[in-house]
Amino acid sequence: MTPRRAVTVAILLACLGAGVVLRLHRWREAPPGPWIDETLALRAARVATHEAAPLLGTSPLQPPDAGFVNFWVTNPVLAAISALDRLAGGGIASVRAMSLAPSLVLLFAAAGLAARAAAGRLLPCLAACALLSTSSWLLSTGRWGWIAVGTSALVVLAAWAALRAAALSSRGWGAVAGALLGSSVWGYVAAWALVPLPFLLLLDAWRRRRARESGRQDISVAAAGLAAFLAVVAPLAFHYAAHPDRALARTRELSATRTGANGALAALGRNVVGYAKLFTVGGDPNERHGDPARPVLPVAVSGLALVAVAEGIRRSGAARLLAAVAGLFLLAGLLAAEESANAFRTSLAAPPLIVLAALGAERLVAAVGAPRRRLATGIVAVVVAVAALSDASGFLRWLSSPRLYGAFGGPERDLADAVAAQISAGGPADVVLAPGAARNAFVVDALLAGPRSVGPAIRQAAGPGAFRYVPSRDVLFADAATGVAPGVARSLGASEIASGGRLPGLSGWTLWRMPASRAAHGAREHLARFPLIPARGTGRLAVPEEGLYTFSSRGGVDVALDGRVVFDRTRPAGALTARLGAGRHELEVRPLAPGAVLRVVGPDGFVLPSP
Repeated sequence: MTPRRAVTVAILLACLGAGVVLRLHRWREAPPGPWIDETLALRAARVATHEAAPLLGTSPLQPPDAGFVNFWVTNPVLAAISALDRLAGGGIASVRAMSLAPSLVLLFAAAGLAARAAAGRLLPCLAACALLSTSSWLLSTGRWGWIAVGTSALVVLAAWAALRAAALSSRGWGAVAGALLGSSVWGYVAAWALVPLPFLLLLDAWRRRRARESGRQDISVAAAGLAAFLAVVAPLAFHYAAHPDRALARTRELSATRTGANGALAALGRNVVGYAKLFTVGGDPNERHGDPARPVLPVAVSGLALVAVAEGIRRSGAARLLAAVAGLFLLAGLLAAEESANAFRTSLAAPPLIVLAALGAERLVAAVGAPRRRLATGIVAVVVAVAALSDASGFLRWLSSPRLYGAFGGPERDLADAVAAQISAGGPADVVLAPGAARNAFVVDALLAGPRSVGPAIRQAAGPGAFRYVPSRDVLFADAATGVAPGVARSLGASEIASGGRLPGLSGWTLWRMPASRAAHGAREHLARFPLIPARGTGRLAVPEEGLYTFSSRGGVDVALDGRVVFDRTRPAGALTARLGAGRHELEVRPLAPGAVLRVVGPDGFVLPSP
C-alpha cells in the first residue's frame, strides 16, 4: 500500500469511527427517555409476535385504548423490532436498539454509496464520509427515528445497487436494487414517494436508447429493477387493496389535499417558505427533530449539493439518480399539510443530499484551472471540515438540551427506573399507576415489560384504595406528586419510596410501596361494593382473573352479559362496571350503527382486545 493510499484509508476509518462514536455517545442517557411512538412500536411488535401475526400484513401502532389508528405498521418491520428487542433484553436498551442499529447500518451503507458515486475519486469519497458521520440531521434522527432510519438504510442500499448495476450493466444487480427499493416501501410511508422512481429509470433508459446515448442492455437492467420492485411491493399492494383504510390512514392525515383546493395551495406556499428556512436560517421548531436554531444541513453543504444537482440535470450518472431520490422525498414533504417544515419526515433525503454535496465539492474543484486546483482543493477541504465540526458540535449541544427531558418522556423513564430499582432492592411487586403519575402509561409499561411478555407489566387505578383486582404481593403505587393519595396510602401501610418527574406545569410523580396484606385488604373492601357475577363456563368472553371490568359503547351497541342487558336501544351509550369471576362469560354484541364498538377495560386498567 502506497503512503498516499494509507493516509486516505486512515482518514476514511477515522471519519467512520467518529460517526460510530457520535451515534453511540451516551446512548442510554440521551435523549433522556423514549418518544411515545417508539414504545408503542415495541408494544405492537410484542403483541404481533405473541399472536403470530401474518408476515404479509399490517398491525396498528396505537393500542386499543387510543380509540383510533392513524398508523399501520407492516408486520415485517414489527418482526425486525421484536428480534432487536429480544437481543437487547428490554427496557431502554430495546428502545435505543430500534434506532441505533439501523442508524449504524445507514452510516456504512451511505459511505458505500458515496464510494460508488465517487467511482474511485478521493475528494468526494472523503468529503461524503466526513459529512455523513457528523450530520446532526442524521445523528439526531438516529437516536429515535426507528422506522424512518431503517427505511432510509434500505433506500441507500437500493441506490448503491442501482449504481453498481449501471456500472456493470448487470440485470442481477438491477433486480437487487429493485428488490431493496421495494422492501423500503414496507417501511416508513415516506418511501412511497419513490414508487415512481423505477418507472422513471426505465423511461430514461428508453429515452437514452432512442437518442443513441446507451445500448439495449440499459433497458434490460432498468426492466429487471422494475420487475423486482413490483414483485416485492405486490403483496403489500394486495393487502392495502383489501384494507384501503389502512393504506390511507397516515397519508390522508398528512395530505394537504384534505384541506380542499384553496387550503392545499396555501399549505404548499407555507411549505415552500418553511423548507427554504429549514435549509438556510433555522431548523425544525420541533425540539425532537433537532436544534430549532440550526439548519438541518450547514448552508455550505446545501450549496454544494445544489452544484451537483445542476450537474445531474445536465447529464446522466450518480448525481442524477441521487438528485431524483432527494427531490422525490422533498416533493412529498411539500405536498403535506404542515404548520412548519418537518425535518423528520424528510430525513430520508439527508443521505443523498450529503453525497450530492461531496460530488458538488469535486465539481467546484474541477471547474478551477489546473494551476489553482491544489489551492481550491484545500479551500474545499477546509469548508467541509468546518461544516462537519460545526454539525457535530450542534448535535452534542442538542443532546444536552434540558428541553429534551419533557420531549422524550424523561419523567416516565425516571419512574420506570425507580420502579425497576425498587423491585431489584425490595423484591417482586405489582406496579400500579394513577392517571396523573405518567403522561402516557404505555411508556412506563414498555420500559418495564420484558421482550417475551404477553400482558401489561403495569396496572392502572384511580388511587391506592380503588384497585380493580386483589393483589397477591406488595404493590408499588405511583401517584401524581400533588395527588390526594398520601393519606389513603399511609392508612394502607404504604411508605414513600421516591419522587421526581417534575416539569413546568406538571407536578411529577411519587412512588409508594404497600405491603401485600394491607393492599389486598383495601382492594377487597373496594371490590365488595360490586356484586360478583360468577362465570358460567361457556361464552366468548374469557376472564383471566376476578376483578372489575368496565363496559362502554361508542356509536350504539346492543350488549348482553350473562343474560343481563348492558346496553340497548333505550340506553345506547354509557359505561357499566361489573365484578366478574374468572372463567368464560356469555357476551352478546350487536352493533346498532356502522363503526359502533364495545370497549372492555379489565382489572389492569387497559382496554382488552375486541371480544
